[in-house]
Amino acid sequence: MPRAIGANCRLLMLPETVYGTAPGSNWRRMPFLSCDLGAEQPLLDADVIGVGSNRDPAAPFLDTVTVAGQAVVPVDLINIGHWLRLLLGAPTTTGTTNFIHTFGSGAASLPSNAMEIGYPDVPSFDVCTGVRADTLELDFTPTGAATATFGLLGQGSVRTGATSGGTPTSAAYTAFNKAQGSITRSGSALAQVTGARLTYANGMEAVRTIRADRRVEGVDPGIARCTGQITVRFENTALLAQAQAGTSAEFAMAFTIDANRSLTITLHEVYLALAKTPIEGPAGVEASFDFRAAFNATATRMMTAVLRNQQAGTEYA
Repeated sequence: MPRAIGANCRLLMLPETVYGTAPGSNWRRMPFLSCDLGAEQPLLDADVIGVGSNRDPAAPFLDTVTVAGQAVVPVDLINIGHWLRLLLGAPTTTGTTNFIHTFGSGAASLPSNAMEIGYPDVPSFDVCTGVRADTLELDFTPTGAATATFGLLGQGSVRTGATSGGTPTSAAYTAFNKAQGSITRSGSALAQVTGARLTYANGMEAVRTIRADRRVEGVDPGIARCTGQITVRFENTALLAQAQAGTSAEFAMAFTIDANRSLTITLHEVYLALAKTPIEGPAGVEASFDFRAAFNATATRMMTAVLRNQQAGTEYA
């Protein structure tokens, strides 16, 4: 019997109509780099005295089920929209041939997906239901592949010997890379940036109730937060002056192939922490500014993600 290897594994995903219930139609096959989503149910010791004739313990018992993990995925032109929908909710879409999908933070309710992690060599297929996206981590550097890490929380998991995904569909794969990245501040290109990272969190909370199946009742969103860091060569005092004044500015981070193929994440009101400018030798001096984003009254949200591609809006409905 062949052993499971990562190269043959697959990740399927599809939105749920009813929370915690896997859909019955053909699922989508998603490109990914790694995924450790799955169910864990720890054993707890039973520290009971008087059940045996010596000091050996009584049998342990199973605690509640936790479904959690991370998926590291490429930032690509089509499939990243499905992950953004899971994180932020369905977008508003405009256009007829070239489409503009606008996702916004702070939605009152968020969708859930069913996800299947398949090991066809065994065979074993782990279907996780009630999956919601809690966090997004993006890293901007001058070189390398553009990837995104999504933190996931689910309700339940069932393993079977056959796939539940029917005949999966796949979208055309066009990847962004970090060399296509750019960062702007108040609409102007931010120069001398050597690196940046962004972390968005929905503040998800697993709701535990008394249930016979030992699963959580659901996963509810809390206060959304967006934090990160921007590292620049110390060429001017623009960021330093903003941090000292305690004022805000709009920052946008983008990957762009051309005018009709791009992903832009805009933080409408960003505050910078005051940073040192350490001299660490004869090489260039850098400063790393931690930042936090906040709700902006004009934009009516904290963050907007705009995906431009040739995929109709029904794809992310």
